[in-house]
Amino acid sequence: MPDHPTKGGPRLSRRGFVALGAAAAATPMLPAPVATATSPVGWDPIRYGSVHTSRPSDPTAVLLGSQGFQAHADGTGDDTAVLQAAVDEASRRGIANKLGDILGGARGFPHGDGGGIVLVPSGTYRLSAPIQVHDSVRVIGYGPSRPVFVLGPSTPGYSSGTPRELFGFLRRPLGGPVSYANNDTFGTALINIDIRIGPGNPDAMGIRFGGAQLCLLQDLDIEVGDGLCGIDHNANLIHRVRITGGQVGLRAWAASAGWQTTLLDCRFTGQTHAAVTMGNDAKLVVIRAVIAKTPRAFEAAPDQTQHLYIQDTHLDRVSDVAVTLNDSSSLPGSENDLVRLSNQLTLLNCTTTSTPDLLLLTPSGARTAAPAPTAHIRELTHGLRVEDALAADESRREGIYLAATAGADTSRIRSALRTDTPAPPPVKNWVSVTDVAKRLGRTVGRGEDDLAVFQAAVDQHDVVFVPIGRYLLTGTLKLRRTTQLIGLHPRQTWLLAADGHPNFSAPQTPRALVSTPRGGRNTLTGIGLDTAQRTPGAVNLLWQSADGSYLADIATQFVKWHPEGAAETGNPGYTYRGTHKHTIWVRGGGGTFANIWSVNGWADTGLLAEDTHEPARLYELSVEHHEIREVVLRRVSNWQFLGLQTEDHIHGWRSQAVEIERSRDLLFANSVFFRVATVLGPHPYSVGIRDSKRITLRGHRGFRDKTPEYTQWGAAVSDRRTGRTVPEVEYTLIRTR
Repeated sequence: MPDHPTKGGPRLSRRGFVALGAAAAATPMLPAPVATATSPVGWDPIRYGSVHTSRPSDPTAVLLGSQGFQAHADGTGDDTAVLQAAVDEASRRGIANKLGDILGGARGFPHGDGGGIVLVPSGTYRLSAPIQVHDSVRVIGYGPSRPVFVLGPSTPGYSSGTPRELFGFLRRPLGGPVSYANNDTFGTALINIDIRIGPGNPDAMGIRFGGAQLCLLQDLDIEVGDGLCGIDHNANLIHRVRITGGQVGLRAWAASAGWQTTLLDCRFTGQTHAAVTMGNDAKLVVIRAVIAKTPRAFEAAPDQTQHLYIQDTHLDRVSDVAVTLNDSSSLPGSENDLVRLSNQLTLLNCTTTSTPDLLLLTPSGARTAAPAPTAHIRELTHGLRVEDALAADESRREGIYLAATAGADTSRIRSALRTDTPAPPPVKNWVSVTDVAKRLGRTVGRGEDDLAVFQAAVDQHDVVFVPIGRYLLTGTLKLRRTTQLIGLHPRQTWLLAADGHPNFSAPQTPRALVSTPRGGRNTLTGIGLDTAQRTPGAVNLLWQSADGSYLADIATQFVKWHPEGAAETGNPGYTYRGTHKHTIWVRGGGGTFANIWSVNGWADTGLLAEDTHEPARLYELSVEHHEIREVVLRRVSNWQFLGLQTEDHIHGWRSQAVEIERSRDLLFANSVFFRVATVLGPHPYSVGIRDSKRITLRGHRGFRDKTPEYTQWGAAVSDRRTGRTVPEVEYTLIRTR
């Protein structure tokens, strides 16, 4: 197969290869559209704007503008101090209620993780210094238009030569040691707000992002102007965020905990340098993005490997090149196959207009051109491809692969960009469970059985809101086919199984804390599910809803499996033992899943999906700390895992990342099956496959240089019937028949 011609540099090395399917331009060429943050072009199917047009009724939230937190909200008066005071108060309330507590006073930190909500009404709020967004605090805007936070022109401190943020995610709550967010940070978020950086602030960054799980930037417009960037650093999910202007849209780095960041339904326009720059292995999963009017879409830092996955994305007037990567052979340590093969790129079902080149390798300068000014990129990969994996005629190729055609009409672009993540229902339609309790002459969240009130609420209303609190359930809360159960903070809003209750005592007949009906069209967001301790028959969630349903922003209790007599480590995940069936159990269901943390380590499995042909897309799913199995799929088809992360721990060396049985047509994209440096033993493979067809794995981070005899999987995949394996744990593509 001949090499594809390069432009502006040498041809691809002899190890590289390109397969180019270039059809005649029978498809009409798309005229270059105009893309701005405020006026979406005709091919953009997503509507952006305020998703909470009225105030959610949560008595625990801090309301900016209320007594003690009066703000100017006129764009002129400085509201920095009052906003910081509101965030501090939300953190203080979280420390007091202990609802989000994970560290539990361990490691010398104050008891309680803090956490809570600040509600901000429409208005324009001028800021003059960084806002410290404490661990697990969520700032949520509401009103007919989003509240706008403005950095005024030439604000002191934003032109000194040192990057400085407007909002910074922090590691610890008020009163504890302060540093930027890291792997001890959970649930922090900015939601439904806008940020504008005025002129004369060249070092300004909109947000310094960071965190471990459930951290979120959602429904934001960030206008950077002549500032540095919209977002700096990585955490979990960046969802429906539009960034215009600036030198860079997102300055991406490896997330502090070492796993992926997912960009979902985002837009980047008008950056002078690049839409996204990538430092030390940013591990980006980019789905349904539009990147327009910038020299480069994605640019890798020198001498760094990248795990970059881009799907269903449109590149419009990217004048130089879509992606720059380093030559794999030039990377420090590239004589090691693991290092070389960890430099991975996938573009899948992407389109371009006025974007001449798709890939630039540096320092060689080798370029891969698009087949035409307007094109459909069916597939572009860089790295190791293993085709017909686990078969006798398995094949391997390393280098560049391109399959593309000239032309991409508006209908194709719109189809790829059509979202599967719905905006929340209008707040005016929410019925609070506390209001239902009042009508019944009851209270909830006081330590008594709340099941009857919750069941009445979902039986009588389609949209039920759950305020911050802890609610006790003695049995299964059964959602109706149309139920939408809404919370605003999964680390502060808990449904808790009654410990030791007989309804949760029979592991042979497991019972879920919450269940959805077969064929339902359900939404469940912003809620934590805790199955307590003496509940061996408990399941956190039984999900049977059909495609078109939405499960997002969900947490379970933080528990790490550990053996009897395990030494006390001070790690709060070891505070109790238990035994449960499954954490999340999908039986006949599907739909869209996003930003979920399944970490009930005493369950048999973190995610069990079985007997379902309902399509599902799972974005930024974290399944951790189970003794034997993290993810099990039995008789499942048409599922896509986009950014799946698993993690064992010091006692969890037997933990299996993924087991697949009698399943077909599954995709795993840019996975991180993580083995910590302290793990006590090896495991022969990360993904086990039995009697399954068309299993595709696109990209994986599986290489660690610390205690490699334990932290590296023995093989990427294993056929559990034949014993065949794919030994490479770093790859761009593994595809079975």
